[in-house]
Amino acid sequence: MDKERIELITKVITALGAILAGIAIPIVINLNAEKNRQSQLYVQVMSQREQSDSALRQKMFGDLITSYLGQGIAKDPEKQIMYLYLLSLNFQEFFDAKPLFEDLDSKLKGRNLSRLQDIAREISARQINLLTKPGKESTELTLCLKAREDCAAMSVFPVTGRTRSYVFNIEMLDVRSSDVGVRVSLSYDEGAGERLAFKPIEFDVSYYDMPFMSNTRLMDGTRFALVLKYVDRKEQAAVLRVVTFPEEYMSLRDRPYFDEMLLKIGSSGNTPGRTLKGGNNQSR
Repeated sequence: MDKERIELITKVITALGAILAGIAIPIVINLNAEKNRQSQLYVQVMSQREQSDSALRQKMFGDLITSYLGQGIAKDPEKQIMYLYLLSLNFQEFFDAKPLFEDLDSKLKGRNLSRLQDIAREISARQINLLTKPGKESTELTLCLKAREDCAAMSVFPVTGRTRSYVFNIEMLDVRSSDVGVRVSLSYDEGAGERLAFKPIEFDVSYYDMPFMSNTRLMDGTRFALVLKYVDRKEQAAVLRVVTFPEEYMSLRDRPYFDEMLLKIGSSGNTPGRTLKGGNNQSR
């Protein structure tokens, strides 16, 4: 009798399980289907939004650059400055406006030239604020063409990278109204397991070198930029800012390197290193 009861209970449980499974499985499938539908809808909406935004930015850029290069604007320095300001603010991660700034710099004098330089410094400051974090503020260096008691012709600045720390020498070579010439060399690489191929490099740093566009990428993926904050041609002196980019930064203009992609997804695997990129931009 007990055996018959056990068999009966087993049959009942099996039947109930089949019934519950028949009810639960369609519900689970429907829930998953709904989640997938919502995910697809979200992706579709975001994709359409991105396409609309890109189309709007493309039209805006075309209108601004066409207006800036128009013959009527070419004779009005104040409007040229305004349009260049708008271009730089709205497309600072995509468009290197330095050639336009330099071209306008060569044509302007007095108040308009000062206004142009102030705008460039403002845009640089905005980008620096976006790149710096608490505890990792930019470093300021004061250099002179000829060393004196209150000002050195050569200084050093540290860059804390992702996997090591670097110390660079920087020497003033020339001072002009909107830019300075410098020489940068590697002083030493703290804890490097290999010798870095970084030769001394001479280049110009101007008010119109923006961090997003003009930066140096080191072999471990670390980026830093030199920004001209102030130049005094009469005193033959200048103040430079050194900005170290956050680890998660990836330029929208650059194709990601494979090792950068691994770092972004949290890979712990080691990838082959590369030599430092030379120069003062992308670049340097």
